[in-house]
Amino acid sequence: MAAVIATHAAHETPKFLVFMALLFCWMLWKKEPFIYFSAVLLFALVVYGFQDWRTKDPFDYSGTFSGNMKFHSDYTVDGDGLRGFAEIENGPVVYATYRIKTAEEKEALETLLYKSVLRVQGLFEAPPPPSHQFAFNMESYVKRNGASKILALESIDGAKEEHNIFSKLDSQREAIKRHIRKTFPESLVAEAEALLIGEREKMSLEEQRTYQILGITHLFAISGLHVGIVAGFLYMLLLRIRLRKESVMLFLLFALPMYAVVAGGAPSVWRSVGMVSAILLCRLLGLKMPVANVLLISFICFLLWDPYSLYMIGFQLSYGATFAIIYSFSFLAQQTSLLKTGFLITCISQLTLYPLLLFHFYELSLSAFLVNSVFVPLYTLGILPANFLLFGATLVFQPLADGAFAVYEPLRGFIGSGMDWLAALPYQMWTPGKPSAGVAVLLMVSVFVFYSMAERGFKWRQLLIVLVPAMGLSFAPYMDSGLRVTFLDVGQGDSALVELPHRKAVYLIDSGGLLRFEQKAFQERSRPYEVGRQVVAPYLKGRGISRIDAFVLSHADADHAEGAEEIFQLFRIDELHLSPGSESTALIKALLPFAKESEVRFPGRGSSWQEGNVRFTYIAPADAVYEGNNDSLVLLMESGKFRVLFTGDLEASGEKELVEKYGAALNNITVLKVGHHGSKTSSSELFLSTVMPVLSVFSSGRDNRYGHPSTEVVERFENLQLRTLNTAESGTVELTAKKGKIELKTMR
Repeated sequence: MAAVIATHAAHETPKFLVFMALLFCWMLWKKEPFIYFSAVLLFALVVYGFQDWRTKDPFDYSGTFSGNMKFHSDYTVDGDGLRGFAEIENGPVVYATYRIKTAEEKEALETLLYKSVLRVQGLFEAPPPPSHQFAFNMESYVKRNGASKILALESIDGAKEEHNIFSKLDSQREAIKRHIRKTFPESLVAEAEALLIGEREKMSLEEQRTYQILGITHLFAISGLHVGIVAGFLYMLLLRIRLRKESVMLFLLFALPMYAVVAGGAPSVWRSVGMVSAILLCRLLGLKMPVANVLLISFICFLLWDPYSLYMIGFQLSYGATFAIIYSFSFLAQQTSLLKTGFLITCISQLTLYPLLLFHFYELSLSAFLVNSVFVPLYTLGILPANFLLFGATLVFQPLADGAFAVYEPLRGFIGSGMDWLAALPYQMWTPGKPSAGVAVLLMVSVFVFYSMAERGFKWRQLLIVLVPAMGLSFAPYMDSGLRVTFLDVGQGDSALVELPHRKAVYLIDSGGLLRFEQKAFQERSRPYEVGRQVVAPYLKGRGISRIDAFVLSHADADHAEGAEEIFQLFRIDELHLSPGSESTALIKALLPFAKESEVRFPGRGSSWQEGNVRFTYIAPADAVYEGNNDSLVLLMESGKFRVLFTGDLEASGEKELVEKYGAALNNITVLKVGHHGSKTSSSELFLSTVMPVLSVFSSGRDNRYGHPSTEVVERFENLQLRTLNTAESGTVELTAKKGKIELKTMR
């Protein structure tokens, strides 16, 4: 408690020391041993002072930076992009980015980065703000890793090879990676790298999604299981060659930290290595210490070494799960069946961590409770040892390894097919949305209350202590009587979400997307940026949405529909609405195979439906001949006086046709989604003076190459005294109509 509070105080404010003082006074009042609690308070003050000293940052970030810099071992080179945390010589940690210029430069960097100090030039930048509250927050990510700025490198002018223990270990890690890629079959490389050295670079998005659905992602993070196998193997091997136990334990105390560095240095690795090392040290010194104390000592030492680790998801999950299992030892010891014990360990881990998992990822795998009962033993007794043995065989005698691969690869392929089949089963993910900090604490408290009661004697009805708060979180959106319209900040593109009162229906209008330009081979990224997966999907999941009643693609432009593929992969979609005739375009042809489980409709002018007191009407296009922007689906949503007009990329001639057809019926629109991102070919004065919206929203990207919204269009809105917002400046825009009032929220 002292370590956590003091560490947080070092990053935020000393007010938490007031809490420590009150805790200290309460302990004195309870007449506990004075010296013990004095030591606790002293430790808190020492940690606070140490962390406060470590986190002061007097570095000057103004102007151009020119100097030496060393990347941390977890940097990434993908296509022509280099990024990762790096330490400036005699300076702070920064998040460095660099655009590689040639294939030759990329090849040179890949052989130098892990072992060299670079001479660089660049400019410091503030991290970009997130597009919405559920999106990846670069500013928070940078801060959690002990940095405060992004260093955008303009050039790398030289490199000097380092010669120290850490550079040698990083070189060894790189050598292992290259060896695996050279000697293992392609289908086994990604798993071997993940299990042996904690490298997930080769793991595809599809594989990651499968593991996430099944709830077995943790099996690919090096943890106590891996460290136990390595330590146990070395221990038995060294005893076999007749070394004394004391010598073996001393060797392990030296070797395990080096393994942690080679294995990537993730929090779970250091937690495991720290605990094993503490146990070995106690045995050497003849001390007896409860394993719970060993866990807490490693926790404190970890925070002393790196105060920012407290904010790392891996740190929280690793210590959280280990804490739960250790304090359940007495309960687990009563079990006589190994299979039942494994199942209970899985349940205890999942139940303990579920509030944290929801807070960070907004969804939870329900199948994990059963699937882990099968896959944890499978990986523990089969796949993980097999990868160690196969790696050893490639070092000793490659033909032997090739023979083993001939047997193991088809077997692993069969297991992989079974995993894909399991992941394809519906309704495995529970997506209640992101709980607030207060609700997350409530969920954690319910878990601890359940454990406290179950410890005295488990009864099935005690599960209600956990289930009631969880179900309350799930049903909360269905209690909301507000009609919500959200214009997502997807950069240069369009995406809007409509949530009806009491979650009667959810409609997604466009999905954003990127224009993909032809690239050279060295520039192609294995994990390109995907708007649908990285911007739209997190917002939907954060809101607790797993099913979309209707997905409207206004027209077949990439900035409106390129992200749709990821939406179909991640959500259940009942209906897909397409502009008539757009099915013949290349983009929609490529998309339709993903929509095979959805009803595809081609609505035109006059098509409408109603849900409750909310009516939706398509007022364009008028024909089934698709010719581009002016054939966008134009959707009018009406709920009493609250009227929202979604115009896609409608241009001036299409606007004129609407005015001629509907005239006064378009007057007094509450919210207008401005056509074509504010292009000068749209938002004519005739159209604007007819609809006279209370609020108009431009959906455009920051510093976009098209100059959207056009200066003359902005002036047109100003001349008519029409209020506007731009997602490029305001971020995601949320409007909620409730009881005759409209609430407006912007991300920025």
